Amino acid sequence: MNSSLQDLIINLSSAAIAFTAGWSFDKARNLWRFRNIRGFWKRFATEDLKVVTSIFINEEHYIWERSGLVGVGDVLALNELRQQLKQAGVDQLPLTPSHQLTGLERQGNLILVGGPHSNQVTAEVMQRLPVTFAFGPGDAHDANIYDSVTGDVMQCVMDAGDQLVVDQGILIRATNPFNRKRSVVILAGSFGFGTSAAARLLARSDILTHAIVDQGHPFEAVFSVEVAGGAPQHIELKKLRQLDTTMLPVGP
Repeated sequence: MNSSLQDLIINLSSAAIAFTAGWSFDKARNLWRFRNIRGFWKRFATEDLKVVTSIFINEEHYIWERSGLVGVGDVLALNELRQQLKQAGVDQLPLTPSHQLTGLERQGNLILVGGPHSNQVTAEVMQRLPVTFAFGPGDAHDANIYDSVTGDVMQCVMDAGDQLVVDQGILIRATNPFNRKRSVVILAGSFGFGTSAAARLLARSDILTHAIVDQGHPFEAVFSVEVAGGAPQHIELKKLRQLDTTMLPVGP
């Protein structure tokens, strides 16, 4: 073997080793970096997973878009979810509008995007969970969050021009009340910015490493989020509580 060919083989081998080492290092770094996100969503990586979106199909909305309308905040939340779930091995979001989710599909793992005023499945699930944080009645357009433990009332903040500057929301992980072998996560904002912020909270280490969350307990949390430039900004966690596992009866 002449020296030129030998040098070429050595250089190619060195490059291959360097590439493999770099790829392995990057993979190991990402595995470590996203370990908490992967741990949170691992139980949701099942074939029956459904990501259930809010949709506006009332008559005034139907006139303008016959397929229904989805808020920008919900779209931002879905994009955040897509990135997080990919770390748990879910490559495609199995999206279903709330009004199209079947009774059987309600029994799978559920990620509910949007509050009870716009997502009927969120309303059904929250009605069956012993939550202590709840929105006001939808028919009164009450976007306040009420704490049944302390009596506190959280309100969104508008500026002098009636523009939203602080949104808020509720984040829940619980047993699916339609099938106790499956789980549900609810991302519910008073408005869409809050829904988007709820998804972003699930990428934060202070949430994922919180003792209640990290140990896999059901939980409920409330938060506020600043809004500027038409986008959610700083998110402040207000309260996080372990959720009772008792399911509430529905009906008389």
